[in-house]
Order: sequence, then structure tokens, then C-alpha cells
Amino acid sequence: MGELFCGVGGLSRGFHNQGFVARFANDIWELAVHNFLMNFDEKYAKTGGKKTGDILGLPGSVEGLDAAEIMRQLRSPRGTGSLVSGELDALLGGPPCQGFSVNSHIRNGDDPRNSLFRHYVRILKEIAPKVFVLENVPGMFSLEGGRFFDELLAEIGTLNSSKYGGYETRFKILNAAHYGVPQERFRLVLIGTRRDVADEVGTVEVPEPVHFSLARAHFKGGRTHTFHYAIGHQRIDSTPALPLQFTSLLPPISVEEAIGDLPPLTNGGGVEDAVAYGPSRRLSDFQKRMRTGSKVLTNHWARSLFPPNTERVKHIPEGGDWRSIPHELLPAGMQRALRKDHTTRYGRLSRDQLAGTLLTKPDPHWGTFIHYDLNQQRLISVREAARFQSFPDSHTFYGGQVDQYRLCGNAVPPLLAEAVAVNVKKKLDAYYGRTTDIESQVEPQMAVNL
Repeated sequence: MGELFCGVGGLSRGFHNQGFVARFANDIWELAVHNFLMNFDEKYAKTGGKKTGDILGLPGSVEGLDAAEIMRQLRSPRGTGSLVSGELDALLGGPPCQGFSVNSHIRNGDDPRNSLFRHYVRILKEIAPKVFVLENVPGMFSLEGGRFFDELLAEIGTLNSSKYGGYETRFKILNAAHYGVPQERFRLVLIGTRRDVADEVGTVEVPEPVHFSLARAHFKGGRTHTFHYAIGHQRIDSTPALPLQFTSLLPPISVEEAIGDLPPLTNGGGVEDAVAYGPSRRLSDFQKRMRTGSKVLTNHWARSLFPPNTERVKHIPEGGDWRSIPHELLPAGMQRALRKDHTTRYGRLSRDQLAGTLLTKPDPHWGTFIHYDLNQQRLISVREAARFQSFPDSHTFYGGQVDQYRLCGNAVPPLLAEAVAVNVKKKLDAYYGRTTDIESQVEPQMAVNL
């Protein structure tokens, strides 16, 4: 497989968990490509990035990528010669979302980042993978009446029609919480299956939810293009409820299930380097999964709070927000805010709820990023943010602290990606005539080529 706009590798991590092997990775941010290679390329990682490894790293804008040159540098799965069009199994990518996001202060159709998906389509056309996966924010579906998404579907509809018959596409707005991620995070996911593959084994479908959540989808397409049946409601006694026919769905993974085992920190405390986990304790299933493959903890350091925020957070109870802060301590702008508004600002996490959508920095003025433990008056650490994204502890973040938060916040949650990868793997296994067993680990030499 290959990944464009790879970031730290959230999409690839989910596919890697299902036995896929990365062949190339591209991102405009060189540090992101370095992070990707340090986590997925053993040869590269052993030298600390001083020597190239098995994965072709492609730092730079996608606008400058030449698909023919990429294929020339990759070995064909036949064992001889270069990769040719049609041989790659999967192409992944999440074009920049800031121009589409409903949370962006500069959301508009003229943002140059909005056009980068066209270069994804250009490379998709030339490489012609058997399956592609494209991820973005739900705002891509709504900005300017959805013209960008309509254009994306129209362009994909014309690809490789003469040779392969084009692509069969499926899309849905997915909530990561429905797939075991301890965070409410809606993402638009588009999956395409090349028609010759679909004719043989069927189209890759969007994965069905495994967990329910309580997040409401307050955006265009929120009812028609989400798995709305997995969105529950709150009873008067504060317990969650679902329609009886969907009681088989599992409850969401809570904040405490996600990070409750991590060592306590002081404000601004922790270290980037590896440290011991601390005293053993009973672990949740999620915590056990996150610890698999890692004997130590990295990136468990928290951004510092400074006055007057250090005083403000003392007044916020677990699950509370800015409304608990004395009026005279509030920022000037929030002193004029209505109490029904901005209810995530200066939010303190609740141990028995899901985390809110993670951003690229844990700024308390913009979201719920204060640790739930009143004995830890601090922001969440990079590792805690990574747990909320469902990155395993073995996935290390490199760069300064600000960079690490940004890399983590921009990523696709790996467990969401893995749910998609399971369905992709089933179809490719069937296409190649291999026995499908999604519970087993695929040996590297037998893994599907990404």
C-alpha cells in the first residue's frame, strides 16, 4: 500500500494491524514523513533516520509528485522489475481538512488546501490500485453546498474506465467512537473498489459500528450519511439508552478505560523519553491492547498551564467547563458569553465519558483537555492524546512537544482505520484466493502490499 498526506501514519497504522505493508509515504511536512518511517520502517529506525530503509519516503507537496517515478522506484510484487499501474493493492490518503472543517476560523472555498484532493485523484488514476481509501472531515460534504465532494466523486467516476471499468465507491460519515476509539470524532470516509476486483469478489463496504455513542451529528448529512442507529440518548437518570433492536452494540470506551493506567503528572510534568509504566494494576482491555508490544512509555509529557489558567482550572469540577470559573477570572470575551454556549471550553474530562474531538494543541480555551483527576491540575499529555486517538504505546512521536501534539491531533484514529482495513483485507484475500482469517496476523512476506 501507499499513503499520501500520511502525517504520523494513523491510516497506515490501522492497515498495518491487519498485515498490510507500506511501500511509500508522502507528506508536505518532512517531520511527519520522518515520524512515519521511524514507526514503520525498521531499517530506517535503527539508524535514527540516517540511512534509507525499505519504505520510499516522499517529503514535499503532493503537487510535485510524479506517479510514474514513484512506481519506477518500487519493486513489482512479481519479484522482478518496477511496480506497474494496477499492481498496488491499496492507496490511502487524508487531504488537509482545515479548509473544509466547520470548526475552522477561515473556512472558505478559496483555501488552496481544498484543491489538493485533485492531486490524490491524479495519482490514483496513474497508479490504479485495487482499492483506495480517502478520509476527510464531514465539512467536505457541506462546504459550498458540497461542490468539492461532488467534484471528487465525479472525477473518480471517470478513472481507468477503459482498462478496469472504473471504481465502485462507498462513503459514510463515521464516528470513531463506534469502532472502539475513546473519542467522539466524525470523519468522512470514501472507499473505492476497482470494478474488475468488485466484479470478482464484490465491493468493499463501509464497516458497521461495534460500539454505540451519545454524540449527536449536528452537521449536513448527519442523519442520512451516518450510522444513526448507533447514536444513543440519555435517560433522565443519566444512563445511556439505545433502541431495543440495537442493544447488542457495546458501550463506548471511556476516558478512564483509555488513560487511567498512566502515571500521574504535575502541571507541565513528564518526559519525552521512555519511562516505566509504574506499579502494575488491573488494566482495561483497551489499555492492554495499547500496551501490546511496548515495555515502556514514551511521550508522556504535558504542556504547561500558566497563570491565570492555573487559577481558572482549580474551579472546574470533573465533567465541568468554563461556567464553573468565577466571572472575574474569565477571559474578557467569555465574560460576555451566554451560559448555553461554548460548553466545551475550559472543559475537564469526565472519567466515565468519551473524550471530545482532539485538536492539534490542547488549548483549554478551545476544548476539553484538562485531566479528570483533581489531584492533577494539568492538561493531557501527548501520550494521553495518543491513547484518545487509539495509537498503541509502541507508536512513538518525534519532534518538539508542540509538534507531537500536532502530529497526534491531525491523525486518523488507527482503530477506525483498522475497521476499514478489515473489510479491505477480506476482499483482497478473496481476490487473490487466499484464506481469509482476520483474527490471525499475516506474516510480512505474505502481507498485502499497500
